[in-house]
Amino acid sequence: MYTLRRINSDKLEINTNLNENYVLVLEEKNKKEFSNIGTKILKFETPEELKDIYGFVSFNEGQSIIPLYKKSQYYIMQSDGKTFDNITLK
Repeated sequence: MYTLRRINSDKLEINTNLNENYVLVLEEKNKKEFSNIGTKILKFETPEELKDIYGFVSFNEGQSIIPLYKKSQYYIMQSDGKTFDNITLK
């Protein structure tokens, strides 16, 4: 089991259960898929709407997508509470 932990710019912590698997799409590594998710799936209409986003986490077999915002910190957590991956923009 994986959990996405977001700590926003106000230091509010939000945890989302990702279940058994997730897909991480980062703009810097896969511009085409990033653009596809942003414009075709989430329906952002202008590049301005994507300027504060650096990636997406997809889970529930693609049925759920969470944008990753530049001003927040993100961690993938394991079911035992340990950090599996720090996916914060570097």
